[in-house]
Amino acid sequence: MSFRFVLVYVWVCITSISLMANNPLTDSLLNRLPNTSKDEKAATYSHISEAFRFTDLSHCIMYGDSAVSLMHELGRNEMKADMLKSLGVSCYYNGEFDLAIDYYNQSMEAYRLIDNLSGIARCLNNIGLVYEELGNFELSIDYYERSGEIGKQLNDQEWIALVMLNLGNSHFYRGNMQQAINNYYHALLIFNDMNDKNSIGEACNNIGSVYNAWGEREKALEYFERSREIYKITGDDRNLSKVLSNMAEIYNFYYKDYLKAKKLYEESLEIKIKLNDLIGIAMQNNNMGTLYANMEEFDKAQKYFVISMNLYQEMESQTGLVMVYYNVGKLYEQKQKIKEALSYYKMSLDIASKIGQSDYIADNHEAMFKCYAALGDYPNFSKHYKMFEIGNDTLVENLHRSQMQEMEARFKVEQVVQQNMKLSEELQTLKSKVQKYRLISFAFGGILIFTLVFYFLYVIFRR
Repeated sequence: MSFRFVLVYVWVCITSISLMANNPLTDSLLNRLPNTSKDEKAATYSHISEAFRFTDLSHCIMYGDSAVSLMHELGRNEMKADMLKSLGVSCYYNGEFDLAIDYYNQSMEAYRLIDNLSGIARCLNNIGLVYEELGNFELSIDYYERSGEIGKQLNDQEWIALVMLNLGNSHFYRGNMQQAINNYYHALLIFNDMNDKNSIGEACNNIGSVYNAWGEREKALEYFERSREIYKITGDDRNLSKVLSNMAEIYNFYYKDYLKAKKLYEESLEIKIKLNDLIGIAMQNNNMGTLYANMEEFDKAQKYFVISMNLYQEMESQTGLVMVYYNVGKLYEQKQKIKEALSYYKMSLDIASKIGQSDYIADNHEAMFKCYAALGDYPNFSKHYKMFEIGNDTLVENLHRSQMQEMEARFKVEQVVQQNMKLSEELQTLKSKVQKYRLISFAFGGILIFTLVFYFLYVIFRR
């Protein structure tokens, strides 16, 4: 058993023990409660709830609900709305997606009562994130777009850019690369204008993912590297772990540099464990499974896949299950267990078809026609081969590739236009200042001449 696999089990044990262990922060907050006012109690319950976010969801909810009740009683409506949203975030990170949606809806209603459009926009975006995780991309796009519309009403450019990133992700998962890269470049333009380093890093990471999907590995690594350097400077471990995983995927599957891939995956997994990010831990265990499968260390691969699969099943993450079922199918195919491989490919295909995840629909059809060919089942071979051909039309791929290149060119042109507009504005400001100083100079000059003339006339008349 590898050190990293042991590390995962240690994390599970630590998480279980932490439910009973004393937490100095929460103990300190709890000790203050008897001697505090209702206002202070509500705030303290809120802090305790968030302190339990990544260690004990039941306690997190218990104290959060207590905070909500007190805030309602005190008429602290904005605090109540914020607390409900915070509970939604806690449920999301713990894979309790139905509960997360329920809290976000409650929060949204509370924000509506106080006419807080910004709060409503954030709840809509967060519900979009949940539906994206559940694989319902149609609904996730709908919620993101509604959130973005409020951002436009408020002229909140930062929020518009963030929503554009999320919209791009949903389109990416649906295989609509043209729309995805359109959204990502739109976001990148705004973030560049704001000089928001961390968000620039996220946009670069997502653009790299599109290039990777289209087979442009060097271009993808170029964007991933830009993203990684930014996150190292800003100290954003959560996003750093994503980009490390994306880089590892290229070294794992395309360059076959398994040592480099292993180092990057392990670094990413360590961050996920440190953050107690269940969704990220599930993903990284899946990734480690693919690495060991490629290295033909099948027992290790199986162990990582089982951890990933169990976590995704508990969270009911459809996008995660599509991926891990497909990868387990590949593992069985490598082991020449074709019937077992087909059963997992079928499970992956069923979910991918239901949620419209086009890349995995094509991948599963391809894997299945190869399996049926090996079994000599030519009717099923023919069926899945035809479905694979339909989903893998080369002309369509070339069209999308050209559209993607067009988007990048448009982005570069818009960057130049923005820079020129800024330069023009600066020149115009400079011209206005020069004109202003000229007028002041003329005025002073006029006053000086008038004074001199008056003085000479005064001297002459005195004589």
